[in-house]
Amino acid sequence: MALSRCPKCDNESFEMVEVEPGNWRFKIMFVQCTSCGAVVGSMDYFNLSTLILELKEKLDNIELKLEDLEYELFALKKRTIA
Repeated sequence: MALSRCPKCDNESFEMVEVEPGNWRFKIMFVQCTSCGAVVGSMDYFNLSTLILELKEKLDNIELKLEDLEYELFALKKRTIA
């Protein structure tokens, strides 16, 4: 398998660097050459799959709490009518 090389200096090692571009709301990660700093790629700062999973878990918890509230309201309504 061929090694990736920097298009500017032919170096074979790279690093991830956190960057907060001006006039930008989000951080991004640059993949850059460890020797000359040439950027060869970029990635989202946050792992979107993880964030989506965390939001799903929070929504599931809210849904369970709403179901509990619905049950309690039904029980109160039933007692008030009787």
